[in-house]
Amino acid sequence: MPNRDHKRRDALPAGTILRDFTIQAVIGHGGFGIVYRAGHNELDLTVAIKEYLPVELALREGATVKPRSDADLGGFGDGLRRFRDEAQSLIDFDSHPSIVSCREFFRAHGTAYLVMAYEDGQSLAESLANREREGLPFTESDLLAVMTPVLEGLASVHAAGVLHRDIKPSNILIRRDGRPVLIDFGAAKQATAKFSKSQAPYTEGYAALEQVAEVGKLGPWTDVYGAGAVMWRMVAGGKRPWEPPHPVRVEQRSYAVVAGAEDLMPSASELGEGRFPPRLLEAIDQCLRLRETERIRDARELLGVLSAASDHSRSRVPAEVARPPSEGAVTKQQGIRPSTAIAASEPRKGRRRFVLAGLAVGLGLVLATWWSIGSSWTNSAGMEFEWIPAGGFLMGSPTAEEGRFPKERQHEVRISQGFWMGKYEVTQGEWAAVIGENPSYHNECGSRCPVERVSWEDVSKFIGRLNERESGRGYRYRLPTEAEWEYAARAGTADARYGELEEVAWYWANSGGSPHPVGQKRANAWGLHDMLGNVWEWTGDWYGEYPPGPVTDNWRPVSGRYRVLRGGSWVNVARSVRTAARYHAAPGGRNSLIGFRLVRTD
Repeated sequence: MPNRDHKRRDALPAGTILRDFTIQAVIGHGGFGIVYRAGHNELDLTVAIKEYLPVELALREGATVKPRSDADLGGFGDGLRRFRDEAQSLIDFDSHPSIVSCREFFRAHGTAYLVMAYEDGQSLAESLANREREGLPFTESDLLAVMTPVLEGLASVHAAGVLHRDIKPSNILIRRDGRPVLIDFGAAKQATAKFSKSQAPYTEGYAALEQVAEVGKLGPWTDVYGAGAVMWRMVAGGKRPWEPPHPVRVEQRSYAVVAGAEDLMPSASELGEGRFPPRLLEAIDQCLRLRETERIRDARELLGVLSAASDHSRSRVPAEVARPPSEGAVTKQQGIRPSTAIAASEPRKGRRRFVLAGLAVGLGLVLATWWSIGSSWTNSAGMEFEWIPAGGFLMGSPTAEEGRFPKERQHEVRISQGFWMGKYEVTQGEWAAVIGENPSYHNECGSRCPVERVSWEDVSKFIGRLNERESGRGYRYRLPTEAEWEYAARAGTADARYGELEEVAWYWANSGGSPHPVGQKRANAWGLHDMLGNVWEWTGDWYGEYPPGPVTDNWRPVSGRYRVLRGGSWVNVARSVRTAARYHAAPGGRNSLIGFRLVRTD
């Protein structure tokens, strides 16, 4: 929390002992309580202690907090119970690095206290002001670096049925290591507001209409408005002359609209044109819709939109069909005995017909060399790989598939040459062994957890170093193409997933708000784990429309702005955790939802 002292006349003085802690200074206060910096009396430990003291319902007599009158007893007691609920919620979210953690809850002096981790850093509000004063407004990467972790934490909060209700730049703390944390979960505010309208928990400009007027219904979309206003503030700060702008109060906006005038707040699309992806700006504007029914519904959905931020361009990029390798290109590896057969990956009769036809087109009779399924190989770094045989499949999803997104048009693909695919997503331990450091947000998860917060460009550097490390062995590593990824993930299946979702994937409903060590979920038929869920996986391809007809090996746009992501992640709902689901992100984008796995080729 910002390391400066604040004054409040009814605060406990420095030196006051609360249980095992001694108050050092007031570091924050509001209408519902006071936050102190305190030190442990025996341990070298600094904490933040939040005291429940709603100014309209209670006052301090000496060290004791009492309701102002008998009429305030109900409101004070209800708020106190909600304050306890806040502590429980923060304990439940303790594993998330973007949510301030609760260490202890206790009662004393007629009220209650919540002991939290002391977060040293600078608020986003201060960071924005400082950057703009220096002529360095936030960029797209700056915005995503703050909002992605915050929204991941908020998604966990929403899933538990809790609202924050006061998302604003001053409630987002940027730690000294650059990681953001969302603070001030005021559950007590929500109860107190029922007894005191003037103490309703909101901040002008960052509060939705349903917070400031007796219309609409509160829900996750209410926090989405606040998150949108925070992003609007980041975008607007770069509009010359870079004077710190602030979102217009929702009351003023709604009055103007009702009166038939234009919205008084300029859109993010207008302010950020040319500096931010249009789709990201459109998402911000959607967050800030006056009607809650028109907004993005919750933090999870917003997180997915930001991860896939694009300009919604529908233009087709010319396809470059990969040329099949010459005969004999597949060589014997690790003593595995080859045999000859027609490689048909799909067992269903309808699919088999297209596979056989696709293999025969222009070739007459085809004999494809393949390797026994289930063969494994381990490199010198201990990374395990599974053999993926050549074959054909229908890439994309049928129109009737539940949860289907656009740009999943089905088309026939032939994979003419087998390849080795990583059995697991590359782990934090494997990344650290090659690069020397661990960039992951969830680094407490352990060395067997998938590495995340790695950009496509970071992965390219990792692959370069790994290839140098294993040079002279006759093979190299790369990212899979998008077609290779889906072919390997399906492993001969045609359904939305290669098994029951709960059995094969860590996703929103079972992840507990974080990724998990690789290999804990059931593998597909070709021995690959976590092809769905856990973390999104980079592929080597640029994002674009699928081709209208059959292709061999892969269709690749020759250029683009975004790289393809596959597989879904621990924060995604079932709709995004399907074999055909595809997202995209800028090559330099990083967040704790994205990792990768490797392909080995000769």
